[in-house]
Amino acid sequence: MKRRLIAAFLLVLCLPLLTIPLCNDKVVGHYIDKIWLHRTNTIEKLHEFEGKYKNFECDVLFVPELNDFRIGHDTPSSESLGLYLDYLGRNPERELWIDLKNLTEANCRRAESLLTAMLTHAGAYKEQLIVESRNWKALRLFTEQGYYTSCYLDIPRLDEMSDDERTQRLDSVQQVARSGAVSAVSFPASYYVFLRDLDFPVDMLTWEHRRWAWQLPFFSRSRAILKDNRVKVVLVKEKGHYHQ
Repeated sequence: MKRRLIAAFLLVLCLPLLTIPLCNDKVVGHYIDKIWLHRTNTIEKLHEFEGKYKNFECDVLFVPELNDFRIGHDTPSSESLGLYLDYLGRNPERELWIDLKNLTEANCRRAESLLTAMLTHAGAYKEQLIVESRNWKALRLFTEQGYYTSCYLDIPRLDEMSDDERTQRLDSVQQVARSGAVSAVSFPASYYVFLRDLDFPVDMLTWEHRRWAWQLPFFSRSRAILKDNRVKVVLVKEKGHYHQ
């Protein structure tokens, strides 16, 4: 009898865990165009989750000596971005956010020309991409060529900045947003409250990379982000079997 009670008690404790996948799917489904999967750095991971998420993000490095873009956060892998672009060509309703890690003003012209050629070869469209970089000046060419672009904002920890430094940082964000060089600004969700009251003419993109989709409705900041129409994309984590 005692063992049965213990087993029943453990089952009650485990029931909420069993409902997590269902809750996650429900939240993603409700915000299908806004919640994208973060760090999809293998094509196998994309295929693993393509039934749950509509759109994806991946890290990319421009490798001019190979005349290619390779998937990778710090170092290029053997996997070409071409695999992802081929997927977009077969699925015109899907979109991909590429975090272009090493874009510079020196290589942006060659990078843009190659990316456009690869899109054409794959039968995909510029409108299916978000091109992100820390170098907003290098993104101007992509924007002028019809790409949707976003500047990754490098912002120090808020608790490490003085009031004057915060003001200066906000002014620099305004400069980027009003430059005409980018379509959006992107930043960790922890900076949303710091930035949300700024009046600028570009979109916002963010990531809750420590949260699954099902967790978002339980946090006030995340709820505000989901409801804010200026925030076009929220990246969320889910590792699966092929995470890198």
